[in-house]
Amino acid sequence: MADVLYILTGGLFLWLVALCFVFFLTVIIHLFNGGAGGRPVLSAIETLIALAAEQSLIHLYYYEDAAQECIPAVVLSLDLILTAAAVREILSCIREREERLSLLSVKECMDELPVGICFYWNGGLTKLVNLKMDSIALRLTGSGVSDAEHFRQTLFAGTETPVVCLEDGTAYSFAHFEDTLDGEPIHELLAFDVSEEYRLTARLREKQKEAGKINARLKALNDSIRYIVMDRETLQIKMHIHDSFGKMLLMTKQYLLSPEKTDKAEMLSLWRRNIALLKNGERETWQTPYYFSLSHAESLGIRIELHGELPAEETLISVVDSAITVHVTNVLRHTRGGYIAFIETEKTADGYTMRFTNNGAPPAEPVKETGGLANLRRRIEAIGGTMTVNSAPRFEMILHLPEHITEEY
Repeated sequence: MADVLYILTGGLFLWLVALCFVFFLTVIIHLFNGGAGGRPVLSAIETLIALAAEQSLIHLYYYEDAAQECIPAVVLSLDLILTAAAVREILSCIREREERLSLLSVKECMDELPVGICFYWNGGLTKLVNLKMDSIALRLTGSGVSDAEHFRQTLFAGTETPVVCLEDGTAYSFAHFEDTLDGEPIHELLAFDVSEEYRLTARLREKQKEAGKINARLKALNDSIRYIVMDRETLQIKMHIHDSFGKMLLMTKQYLLSPEKTDKAEMLSLWRRNIALLKNGERETWQTPYYFSLSHAESLGIRIELHGELPAEETLISVVDSAITVHVTNVLRHTRGGYIAFIETEKTADGYTMRFTNNGAPPAEPVKETGGLANLRRRIEAIGGTMTVNSAPRFEMILHLPEHITEEY
C-alpha cells in the first residue's frame, strides 16, 4: 500500500510541476499582451495554488502519517481542476493573440501589403521597412534599405514624382511625405506598383506618335490638294483660252477662204475677247500665293502685320504657307485678346530670313516643339533651311530659307 502511495504521490507531483510551468508561462504571456482584465493576477494565484499542492505532496512523502492518506485524493481533484484552469488559460492566450493587435501583427500586416513602405528618421536611420520596399531596393541598388535618406535622394534626383522601370517590366512610382512622431520629424517613403499604367502610357505614346505621323501626312496632303485645285482651275482656264483661240483661228481661216460663209461680227467679237484676255495677265485673287493661309487668319480674327515681301519662289511657297498656318495657330492658342501676328521677311544673299512674333505674353516655360512646330522643322530642314525657336524675352520663330532648292520637299 505504501509503494502505491509513493508512486501516486510522485505522479501527482510531476503533474503539478507541469501545471506550475504552464501557469507561469501564461503569466508572462498576459503581461506581454498588456495584462487586460487582471489575467496575470489570476494566473499567478493559480501558480501559487499549484505550488501549495506540491508542498503538501512533499510533506506526505517525507512524513508518513495515516491521517494524511487522504491528501493524494484531494490533490488529484485539485490537479484536475487546475488542469481545466490551465487549458482555459492557454485558450485565453491564443484568443488574445488572435484578437489583439500587437507590434508584430502590424509588421506582418505591412509585409503583406503590395505597397513598399519605409519610415525613417532624419539622417536615414530606418524605423520600419516592409518586405516589399526591401525587395525593390535590392533590385535597384543590390542591397536592402540601410540608409533610407540616400536611397530617397537617389530616387528623387531631378524629379518630384519618380517612376522606375525594372528589367522585368515592373514599374514603381515613389512618393515622399514628412510628419512627426513623438515630437520628432519622421519621413515616409512609399512605392506603388504602376506597371499596368506604365505599359498603357507607353502604348498611348506610341499611338500618339503614329497619329502625329498620320496628321503630318494629312496636313501635307491638304496643302498639296489646295495647290492641285488651283492648278486644275488654271488648267481649265488655259484649256478655255486654247479652245477660244482655236475657234477664232478656224473662223479667220474660213473667212479668208469664203467670206460670204463666215459670220464676220462673231469673228471680230472673238478677236476682241481674246486680245483683251491676252492684255490682262494678272492673276485672280485666289491664285495669289498665301491666299488661303492669310484668309484663314483673317477669318479667325487674327490681324497679320507683314513687313517685307514673302518669298515668291514656287518651291518655297508651300513651306512658308505652312509656317504662316503654324504661327497663326500658336497665336490663337497662346495669345489672350487682340490677336496680332507679326511676320518680318528679309532677303539675304543666299535666301530669306523670316521672323515670326506676336503681341502675347512671353511663354512661362521653354516652348516644346511638338505637333505643328515639329512638323514645320522637318519640312524646313528637308529643303536645307534652319529653324530657331526662342522663348525669352518673347516668343520668336526664325526661319532661314535657301533661295534655290535642289530637291523639292
